[in-house]
Amino acid sequence: MATAREPTELRRWADLTVIHRAFEARMPAVQRGRIGLGEVAELCRRDFASSPARDCNDVRDQLLLIGTEWDLASDRLERQSDACVGAIAAFLRGGRRL
Repeated sequence: MATAREPTELRRWADLTVIHRAFEARMPAVQRGRIGLGEVAELCRRDFASSPARDCNDVRDQLLLIGTEWDLASDRLERQSDACVGAIAAFLRGGRRL
């Protein structure tokens, strides 16, 4: 069993858990090791479509933040920065950042 050594590591694990659970619920056919920007974009689209009461301007800003944080050189979710993973998780939480 792995143990976290720092609060930032725990936060990253919590954010990845939110993201993976959203994939399991909305896109179960996607394999964890194959999650790239295209899959994240589709997940965000489906998440937004399921909650139409969200502010469109906030959603736009969150999506732009995800796009700017994403490192295209390594197009896998697990290789992204803590800021990028946190932005995706915040979007899936409805804009709320823990």
